[in-house]
Amino acid sequence: MRDVITVMWKETQEFFGNRRFLWVFALAVLAMGVLPVLTLAHHSGPLASATSSLGALFRGMYVLFAAVIVVGNTAPDLVLHERVGHTLDYLLTTRLPDYAIFGAKVLISFAIGYLAAMLALGIQLVATGLIGGAGWHWLSLALPLGRVVIFGISAGLSLYVAVVGTFVALRVGEQRAAYLVSILSVGVLLIPFLVGWIHLSLTLPWVSHAAMILGAVAVFLGLVGLRIFRRDMLVLYLQE
Repeated sequence: MRDVITVMWKETQEFFGNRRFLWVFALAVLAMGVLPVLTLAHHSGPLASATSSLGALFRGMYVLFAAVIVVGNTAPDLVLHERVGHTLDYLLTTRLPDYAIFGAKVLISFAIGYLAAMLALGIQLVATGLIGGAGWHWLSLALPLGRVVIFGISAGLSLYVAVVGTFVALRVGEQRAAYLVSILSVGVLLIPFLVGWIHLSLTLPWVSHAAMILGAVAVFLGLVGLRIFRRDMLVLYLQE
């Protein structure tokens, strides 16, 4: 556990020391916090209502977008930044265990993405009070469905993209390709719905089960990624 914390501390310092990371983080949080409020400021109906399932889901989707954008950029960058600076080569030759190297990068990316989602929600609350003119209310948090989307699905989605982004960046050295694969991996989650294997429902039990399944899939992919994390082969690959 101490090794994981050590690597996580290093990754945190690199994140806050990189202006690009911070700009992406700030812009994603600000945009996903303000856009839904501006879009619905002068509209009425179930989409704009804080007490409707559709309104809660609509606002919650912006919170998910904030998480995906931030994690989709952070997870590959934490690896690619070290690959360019050749510090990853050194890290792989240390005595740090595999789970500390791979797991710490995934956990930091997940934490940063989840933080972005929560900050976007906070900005929604503040912007609604300032722009909406309807006073303070809890928006998507007013309904259990909204709480599941914001706290549950955003956590599972952040972890999922963090695992995919980290693993892809360890194998793909081209920055744009790593970003593209990380973001497009979210689209893979839509395949069961598009094929018709699963039917979409906005009921609380359905969304709750979806959140649990997404979390289980993310954890499973993390374990698979750790299992096939071969530092000896990766060192040889980076030297080519």
